[in-house]
Amino acid sequence: MLRTGWIIAALTLTTLTAQAAVELLPGAFFAPGSLGQHNLAPGLTRLRTAHDFLLYVTAPGPVSVTVTCDQVGRYENEATGRVESSDGELLAEGSAAMGESVTLSFDAAQIGPYALHAGAGRNGFTLDAEGAKLLLPAGAGGQPFEGVSRAAPVYLCVPPGARAFTVALGGQGTGETAAARVLAPDGTEVAALSTAGGMGDTATIEVPPGADDDVWALVIEPAEAGIFEDFNVLLSGDVSPWLAQRPEDALCPAINASSQRVSRARRDAVLPVRVTTYINLAELDDAALVVEVAAFDGGEAVWSQRLTELPARSADLAPEQRLPDGKYRWTLALLQGDEAAKTFAGTWWYVPAPNYITDDQTTLVNGEPFFARGLYHVEPQDYELVVSQGFNAVQCRFDNVEAAQAAGLRTGVALYWTARPNSERWREAMDTVIGNDSVFAWWIQDEPSGDAAVIETLADAYMYIRTNDPDRPAYTCLNNPNTYLQFAPQTDIVSADVYPIGRTPLTTIADTLDHARDVIPGHVPWFIGQIWPWPNSPLVTPAQHRCMTYLALVHGARGLFWYSFRDPNWYLPEDNPELWAEIKVVNDELIALEPVLLHGNVAERVFGGDEGEVHTCVKRLDDELVLIAVNPGDEAVSVSIDVAALAPGVSCAPDVEVMFEDRQARLAGSAISDDFDALAVHIYRLMAQ
Repeated sequence: MLRTGWIIAALTLTTLTAQAAVELLPGAFFAPGSLGQHNLAPGLTRLRTAHDFLLYVTAPGPVSVTVTCDQVGRYENEATGRVESSDGELLAEGSAAMGESVTLSFDAAQIGPYALHAGAGRNGFTLDAEGAKLLLPAGAGGQPFEGVSRAAPVYLCVPPGARAFTVALGGQGTGETAAARVLAPDGTEVAALSTAGGMGDTATIEVPPGADDDVWALVIEPAEAGIFEDFNVLLSGDVSPWLAQRPEDALCPAINASSQRVSRARRDAVLPVRVTTYINLAELDDAALVVEVAAFDGGEAVWSQRLTELPARSADLAPEQRLPDGKYRWTLALLQGDEAAKTFAGTWWYVPAPNYITDDQTTLVNGEPFFARGLYHVEPQDYELVVSQGFNAVQCRFDNVEAAQAAGLRTGVALYWTARPNSERWREAMDTVIGNDSVFAWWIQDEPSGDAAVIETLADAYMYIRTNDPDRPAYTCLNNPNTYLQFAPQTDIVSADVYPIGRTPLTTIADTLDHARDVIPGHVPWFIGQIWPWPNSPLVTPAQHRCMTYLALVHGARGLFWYSFRDPNWYLPEDNPELWAEIKVVNDELIALEPVLLHGNVAERVFGGDEGEVHTCVKRLDDELVLIAVNPGDEAVSVSIDVAALAPGVSCAPDVEVMFEDRQARLAGSAISDDFDALAVHIYRLMAQ
């Protein structure tokens, strides 16, 4: 977990454009010149995900923090909190069961920042403080501001000389949406954001003259559509990366620094430290930024840099070349003379690339290309049954690998079923089956969430895999598109689970996979689809399953898994036999298509308009082109698919086979015109000439 240390110092600085002196408070923070004119009802946001918060004490004396645990869904996690001094001394800690509160109390001996770490697993929690300002991260150390279901107004400090800042709002992406309004110091709404219809929304706000050195407000609320549940906010630019629940608590740091954690060869070659200053270093007497990198277990610095000014407010500081594989510690300090007004530190993992993922993101097993048709939650007694249904892979405990192999299945070894990632037992489980040829990937974790400590545990686990098995990739399932940037670097294959039936349109699959490729383009995209029903929701129909399968392929999925075969009170062959029968049909189609499925899409495009849309992709193998076309809507639609737009420069024979339908189509010019029923899929085979 990143730890920030402070040496108490009182400095005077001049801001970037304003010439008035600003007092730098202990811990390298400064207060705004004005608190704005906001008339908003106060309250507490229900927070989610453990983070590092700050308590800023303005006068020595008693301080108390109330942590309240609010249940979300069926989760039963308790809330926990602990307070530490600037030098890491534990001052208070406690926990609260669901629906209860705990008060963390201590006597602050000096003014300045104190570290508060709090969370409630997958439940929600609220924080309230007396005797100190409470600061919530919204970009500090790279941490987002995360909440669920309930939000109160929060306040942000726009520093003197600010010109523009950006607010990025995210929803969960599976029908969970949020909206936000940005209010200037006089209460005027200057920007509105909404995640309805997308993974997120971003607004860049130009700061009007006279609106800097002041407190602005951010109001997060339900969007015009969707369910108001999980949301997150990241701030960047000329704005404090810390939020406050009261205007009078708003503060801005002199500096903020963060970094990605993992560099994998052929993916993230060099890891930079992103530093943002809210002061002018050249105007701060005898000030400098110093960044150093050394081996994690100590020793001389392997890279360092000292700067007395920055060409812009934000900059990336990084070695010119990739460091050798290994684990490193980086530190960055804002110095005045020989004193550190603020320091940051973090960990870098430089890991080797897997040999069995090709440059075009094809997974290899024993040197051969592999396309997974996989299934979650299968016990050994059903292995032969799922093989007969056309599956070639299962999620598997390490001690069931041999049984799966005997049935002819490839295995994704769910190491997290055995023990906490990177624990001794977790490593033993991997080592036990590392020689088994059926293993195609090591599954680090399922739907991870949590704070920096969780991410760093996964990074250690990823390094163990990459160091000990160069021939097989690491695999992680991610369920929240807004966590991709946090958790994807610690794995090779990102398998996105999207369960829309009974909650959202099927196009959520397309949106999610497209989003993943946009934000984590160096990762191999797989898809986990839905074959079980949400509580009090309809069963998945055969037509929906076929549509979801091909929609995922159209939007770039390089492997398919389905959740789930068996759960408490659920056994797919008996509880949805119509779907179970259709799965065999679809798997047989995928087997026939496997030679082209082993290759990425040549192109993707959506055709249609207001009456409906058809999502398409083209794959090519030698002179054969396979065009997959999917109508994810609930209404029939007729479209003309322009093959030339999907495969420019390729001339195709006019006769077109419509695969699996025992019919033919023809090219008229360069287009195929066809009718699509609701949820229909057509697959066309064309020959280049």
